[in-house]
Amino acid sequence: MGNKLRIVFKAIDTFSEKAGGIVSLLAVVLMLIIVIRVITRYAFGISFIWAFPVSRQVFGVFILFGGVYAILKGAHLSIEVLYNHFSPRVKFYARLVNLAAFLIFMAVLIWQSGWMAGNSLMNAELSQGTPKIPLYVIKSFIPVVAVLFLLEGISAFFRKDTDSS
Repeated sequence: MGNKLRIVFKAIDTFSEKAGGIVSLLAVVLMLIIVIRVITRYAFGISFIWAFPVSRQVFGVFILFGGVYAILKGAHLSIEVLYNHFSPRVKFYARLVNLAAFLIFMAVLIWQSGWMAGNSLMNAELSQGTPKIPLYVIKSFIPVVAVLFLLEGISAFFRKDTDSS
């Protein structure tokens, strides 16, 4: 792998690491929203109508970036019962097939989520509930994070390829 490509992948990994660290703080925000909601509802009989839809939006962003961070750290679930018994050459071809499937899936995800986000943005789509939360914001995150996920997946493929050689 060339030096310039290594620098690009290092930049992608660094960005994913920093974004994952920042977005991990959303777990605290999510916890605070839920704790406030539970305490006010059961202790004081007050229900915040905004808490549930906001917590769903925060959780959505957390999950989107969490996937990218997981692929950076190699934390995705993998079943290697057969894979571990393959020869290095067969492992390489299995990884190529895996990469092809990943690229196809991510291409479709980027295409469809981009179309969905564009529609949502043009219509200034709002949630159906009483607090009208703008859905176009979260829907616009999906294709952007999917591109980051794609880049991180390619980076992980080459990182693992250089680790095994």
